[in-house]
Amino acid sequence: MGTIRKVAKQAGVSIATVSRVVNGSPTVAPELRDRVLEAVNRVGYSPTVGRRAQASIALVYTGPFTVGSPYDAACLDGIVSAMLESDFDLKIIHLRRDKKPDETYSQFFFRKGVRGAIVRSTFADRDVARAIADEGFPAIVLGDHFEHPTLQFAFNESRSASEEGIEHLVSLGHRRIAFAANETEDGDHLDRLEAYRRTLHAHGLFDERLVFRVPARRLDGAQLMRKMMSLSLPPTAVYIADPLTAEGAINEAHKLGVQIPEELSILGFDDTDTRHAVFPTMTAICQDSAALGRLAYELLLRQCERRETEREPDGLGRAWLEVNHTTGRVPERPIRILPNGDRLAVLG
Repeated sequence: MGTIRKVAKQAGVSIATVSRVVNGSPTVAPELRDRVLEAVNRVGYSPTVGRRAQASIALVYTGPFTVGSPYDAACLDGIVSAMLESDFDLKIIHLRRDKKPDETYSQFFFRKGVRGAIVRSTFADRDVARAIADEGFPAIVLGDHFEHPTLQFAFNESRSASEEGIEHLVSLGHRRIAFAANETEDGDHLDRLEAYRRTLHAHGLFDERLVFRVPARRLDGAQLMRKMMSLSLPPTAVYIADPLTAEGAINEAHKLGVQIPEELSILGFDDTDTRHAVFPTMTAICQDSAALGRLAYELLLRQCERRETEREPDGLGRAWLEVNHTTGRVPERPIRILPNGDRLAVLG
């Protein structure tokens, strides 16, 4: 573990200057501050308060908190299991609420007693993850992925399994296949959407009008089902790329009298065991998000110990197609169901 003396020697400054930088003092010139922070990251210095070392790993939300989602909850379970086997504590941090305007990200983390960050970012706030990495602070992005020379990512590769799932629907005779995307984009959800588009384009079946964007909640899954089935030409199958949305859609289908899979096939997504909590058991693209959370934590610890800026390979988890009972052959007589339950024949 690095010491403040080693940092001072590495940066060519006094111990007092290192202390001012770590504690976010505005009296230090930006160029000198950056030099000290680079030395802090290089030697792996962790500030202390009193007798207790401030040794924590942070789960950092750069945008909305989504800890209640099946994905985040499963990842957190894996993170905690790995944390219990390490010498670090775990903190959950909201950057936009707690970071001071004049602080660098490294200063902010040092003030919080954080040695490494597991970053939950979306497409809209990737700039924050990039800035953290550009400062040289140990960080790994969980769930999202994009090009960056030093950032490391941990995500489940779901594109291949999604393509396999769409091919499964096509093989059952479906030609009008809808897709329900999360309204909040990240690398994982973009991969699933790209798999859907690419597979249906290859079969000459893609229709942009069948792409829906909804919040990842059960209530919005219910609204999705009502909207899809009331179209003048509704889909006969749908890939719903979020567990809660899929669960809400299936439950609403029962209320509307939509027979699954005889009248509508549903391919869902599952981070844990949601597919077994609905009836019929859901055909789904599955992934072990708890294992991914553990992997992200373990890779970050290696970064903290290594103290090198060279980028290591990403942490990749596996996704797979599990065929159950919500997918079947295309119906001979497609039907349209209005929100009030009226059933109409589909013409054309």
